[in-house]
Amino acid sequence: KQLTNVKAVVIGATGACGRYAVDGLVRSASTEKVTVIVRREYDFAAEFGWNAEEGAKLTQSVVPDFDELKSSPDVWEGHTVAICALGTTRKAAGSADVFVKVDRDYVASAAELAKKASVSRFCLLTAQGTRKVPSLFPHSMISIVHPLLYTQTKFEAEAVVKAQNFSNLSIFRPGLLDRRVPGADKRYLESALLNVVPSTKASTVGYAMAEDATTEPASELLECTSSDIEKLALAHETRNNAGVEDSTPVAPS
Repeated sequence: KQLTNVKAVVIGATGACGRYAVDGLVRSASTEKVTVIVRREYDFAAEFGWNAEEGAKLTQSVVPDFDELKSSPDVWEGHTVAICALGTTRKAAGSADVFVKVDRDYVASAAELAKKASVSRFCLLTAQGTRKVPSLFPHSMISIVHPLLYTQTKFEAEAVVKAQNFSNLSIFRPGLLDRRVPGADKRYLESALLNVVPSTKASTVGYAMAEDATTEPASELLECTSSDIEKLALAHETRNNAGVEDSTPVAPS
């Protein structure tokens, strides 16, 4: 069932997947308001061609340094769902420590703030293959070998969010992301892999997260594979293109 009066707060809103989640939320008839937490203001309306009514749903809360996220707890209040699409690469981060800070520590802060603000539902973007690295690998090796660091960090991010015990938690675990958009930074390894390995478009992930956030949850914990993500994105596209609802809308709890 589609919800009504959805009030969403999104962090990671300008990233490869996050900005499509914002677009999906704003365009949905289920959504009343969308608050994005960003380092600097972003022109979503220009990118996605929103009309005035759609654009009026959006509020941007600027936090230049995410190390200071906890200094603005009020931003999280009054929302029914939080979407966390935070994520970077080790190359972009510049070091293993900064990568972990973005992909785990900022996620932990977001989950803690959402919980304290009585947000009952949380949607988290992680990755396929998330798992705890066996203890036989020393920390020094994990920090050097990026695949180990990546899977361990994503595992820890999921764990800290689960520890908040949200009424409803959705975890999105896509495989290789196809982030290619005109003007985007080129990631040559990813581009090569995209020619031989199945991938999921970043837009597909974002719209799937928006669909999930505006739909009545079927269970307390939803764990989405790439296949599940494709289905959710298709449902979102079908509904919004047709301009009809699946069933009688219900208000979020």
